[in-house]
Formats: sequence, C-alpha cells, structure tokens
Amino acid sequence: MNYVLLSNPFKKGLQIVLILLLGIAVLGNSTAYAAGLCVHPTGAGRCFTSIQAAVDAANSGERIIIRPGRYVEQVTILGKDLTLLGRTGVVVQAPAQMQDTLSLVAGVEGRPIILTAEANVTIRDLVIDGANSAENNPFLFGIVYINADGVISNNFVKNVGFGTPTLPIIDEQPSYQGEGMLVVNFGATPRTVTIERNMIVNYNSSGITIFAQGLPEDPTLGSLTAHVLDNTVVGSGKNEILGQWGIFYGAYENAQITGTLKGNRIRDLLTVNLFPSPGVGMATRLTTNVEISNNLFENVNMGLTASGWYTQVLENRFRKSDTGILLFAEDPDFGSAIGAMLDGNQFEHVAMDMMTGPGGMFGAAAKSAAAEESIQPKRLPR
Repeated sequence: MNYVLLSNPFKKGLQIVLILLLGIAVLGNSTAYAAGLCVHPTGAGRCFTSIQAAVDAANSGERIIIRPGRYVEQVTILGKDLTLLGRTGVVVQAPAQMQDTLSLVAGVEGRPIILTAEANVTIRDLVIDGANSAENNPFLFGIVYINADGVISNNFVKNVGFGTPTLPIIDEQPSYQGEGMLVVNFGATPRTVTIERNMIVNYNSSGITIFAQGLPEDPTLGSLTAHVLDNTVVGSGKNEILGQWGIFYGAYENAQITGTLKGNRIRDLLTVNLFPSPGVGMATRLTTNVEISNNLFENVNMGLTASGWYTQVLENRFRKSDTGILLFAEDPDFGSAIGAMLDGNQFEHVAMDMMTGPGGMFGAAAKSAAAEESIQPKRLPR
C-alpha cells in the first residue's frame, strides 16, 4: 500500500539504466505497420501469437488489438506510446515462473504481469489474472506504470496474491505483497494517469497504489496528476492476517500529487481485532488540491484517512465501518488536512463518523519506514 522509495544511489543509476534500455528498444524497432497490429492465440489473420511480440514489433503511437484467448505471459512496454485494446474473452495470465522486470526500471524487485515505463500507454478491456501465484512469484503485481502517462480503463484484475490473505515475513519484518495496480512517478517529467471503471478483486495487499516520489534536494521530481474514477475494489473480508487497503494515493519527499478520487466503490476490508493493522478503504498522504467525492466505503475498518492541502471530501457514503473519516492534523509524518472541506458525507452503521488528530500508529509507522537505509520500496509497517 503506501511505499517509500528511499533514495541514495537509486536515482542516478536508474536514469542511466533506463536511458540505455530505451535506446535499445528504439534501435531494435525498424518495421512499420500503418494499420496497427493484432494478436491471436493461433496467429490467425496474420496476427502475432503473443502480446509481447506485437509490442516489440510496434512503432510508437500504434494500436494493438488483442483477440479472444488466454495469453500466459508477461508484457513489458518501454518507451513506446501504445494502446492495448482487448476484445471480449481476452485473459492475460501470470506465468508460473515470472521474471523480475521491475528492477530494470525502478531498481526494486517486482513481477508485474503488465509493466509500462517512460511511455504514454492505454490499457483497455483486459482480464489480468495473477493466478494466485505470489508464492512462486514474489512481489506480484497486476498492472504497473513507472514514470508513465496513460489510461487504464475497463480492466478486470484478479487473483494477484496467494489465494488467501498472507503476510510473508522476510528478515523478521512483514512484507506486504500482492498489488492489483501500481502507478509511480519519480522522474522530472510531470505525468498524468487516469484509472477508470476497473474492477480489482482477490488481491492480497492493496487494490490500487498511486504515489509521487521526489528527493529532498530536488523538489522538481515526481509531479503526478492521477484521476481514479468509478473503480470497484473488493477485499477478502474478515481475516486475522493483514490489513488490506483499497486505494492509496500520496506523495513523498516534496513531490506533488493532485487529481480526483471519485465514484469508486470499496468494500470488504476487515481485520479482526484490527490485528496487525486495520483494513483501510482509501488513504491519502500529502496531496495538493485533491477532490474525494461520491465514493462508497462499505464493510471496512476505516473508510478514509486524509492529509494534504485543500482536500475536498464531498458526498461520500460510509456503511458498516468502525470509523468513517480520519483527518490528520499536525502529524509530523503524514502532515495535516490543511483547509479540508467536508460536505454531504453520509454515515450508516458507522461506530465513529469522523476523527481528527495526529496519525498515531500511522505516523509512527511512516517515521520508522523513512529512517531505514535501503533503496527497496517499503510498505509502511502498521
């Protein structure tokens, strides 16, 4: 859920690697396809038999039509502006043994089913199936955008985890794994991403994670505009293993994140006795001029936690929850919901409608994570 990409040699080394990779990708592409490309499991109609083969052959700006079938593969898009458009019946499934493709573009371990970096990519109308393969595929992700623009629309992301809620322990620390979608910008180019009308179910850790990451010495990095609209995120319900999150949306180290979180439906995020941490419908951190409106939170321990400048929390509905809204106030790590405007929110069978104050265990957890000297992405321990 929330991550801190801690910097040191990470930034400069990553930029050099990424430039080299993109150069190789461009040099390797010499075939022109004026009418776009297609993919079919059998190659019918002169289509490619794998999505990755079509991506490799495509020129920037092209559209790839994916015809019905099951494609057991990882797809990596580097430096090409593409549209992946699925027809009804398309399933992109995680292989039994996946490659760590995230390290190449972010310097941290990860196995995305679809990875986009340094490009403007639309992904539409696909079923993304993790096949509950996280045991064999550590740090499993559904869709990942790194330093990229684009649209993620009308996809069904499922089974990105272990099958049942699981919290692996690595080096005596909990390791939160199994993410439906991850969008991150830590580059100098401002990025805009729209995530709309997707459904994420049967994930392990968080449904949608979005954050911007800067550096203390360079506030120009990590500008991100993200619109999260009309998605459905469904957790695993009651469990005693881990606190699942629906959506995390935030900024670290002087980065700026702004946009809208509107019309989303988030439910069934319940940790029994709040152990080891509560299930959270939506969490925001140090946002700027963000609108959070018309969302539905149901059967969650905590509906919404918010901090940032001039947040609007409007006409959201909270049902069957322990706490509806937590607004951070003067928290040393999470900041404060300065100038927040609340209006028209509805609470039904909620034990406590709203709380304000320091983040408590959330703030302490953030401070602990930020103090670690590592370039690995860290889920804030809670």
